[in-house]
Amino acid sequence: MIKQLFKASLLAVGLSAASFSYADAVSDFYQGKTVSVVSPSGVGGSIYKYALLVSNHIGRHIPGNPEVVVEDRGGGGGKKAANYVQNAAPKSGVVIAELHPSSLVVPLIVEKPQFDFSKVNWLGSIAVRPYVGVVWNTVEADRLEKMTGKEVTFASSGVGGSSYQYPYFLSQITGAKLKVIPGYKSGGKMNIAMEAGEVDGRGNYYEGFLSTNPDWVKDGKIKYVFRMGDDHPDLMNVPQASDYMKTESQKQMLNFLEGPLKIGQAFYVHGEVPTDRLAALRKAFVDMINDPVFQEDAKKMKLVIRTRTPDQVAAAVKTVYATPKPVVDELQAMFKK
Repeated sequence: MIKQLFKASLLAVGLSAASFSYADAVSDFYQGKTVSVVSPSGVGGSIYKYALLVSNHIGRHIPGNPEVVVEDRGGGGGKKAANYVQNAAPKSGVVIAELHPSSLVVPLIVEKPQFDFSKVNWLGSIAVRPYVGVVWNTVEADRLEKMTGKEVTFASSGVGGSSYQYPYFLSQITGAKLKVIPGYKSGGKMNIAMEAGEVDGRGNYYEGFLSTNPDWVKDGKIKYVFRMGDDHPDLMNVPQASDYMKTESQKQMLNFLEGPLKIGQAFYVHGEVPTDRLAALRKAFVDMINDPVFQEDAKKMKLVIRTRTPDQVAAAVKTVYATPKPVVDELQAMFKK
């Protein structure tokens, strides 16, 4: 299905199989060059591991077989990477970026944003994953409704990141004494802080824990406080964030915040990348996903592959960006508290 939809996207930009006579020009451009895959999160977390996985495999599917390296630009919940890719990085097609899902909503809830994901070119999404808030097994308050007495602390990357936005939002809706502490550069550093008792918990993709700390799941070292996004058979007894929404306004705000979870670990290039190189990169992305070597490596890295096409990602972005302004304004006010 991915290949069929990819062919449709080629036609949408005025390309056809016959027009690939200029493939030599694309090959000539990439030959001898280095392509960077920018990770919006530091080493140690599953977001970084997806960027690493792509950097290890996409090169052999790009005409000219360029060298490909992963580039760590973690910080600010993905804002640092997005600012770089959309404002400072080369626009020629030598920079591929991974979306930090939560940074998708930043331009709508932060004044004077420096990037706009409605103007980038999507290659597709590699994984759509459910999200959970967890506490360490020694923490007694393992539900939001139990966090009314002693304060519970969560680690987060930055105010633009899901690790901050999701638990903070739920604390405001429920009245839970949940303090979210920004400033951790990567998921790995948050995990270390939680295990050391520096914080009580954190938010993360469920399959991120399965990838980076599977023993925590297997041995019950973490307890699940809430879940968001797609259902997962392992999490059916965990309260959904939607369970706590009591008003229509709250439901709309949650739908807005959950929008990025429908996009997942998407990859993109600058909106000004030439159309022939964009087509080649989109084809390389699909060929990479269908490559048995890539699939086997993903299994070894314990990374789930649950894809979305460029058109599907673009449609989800459009839906998020069409959120009514009063809903966005209410969220802005909430995050300024």
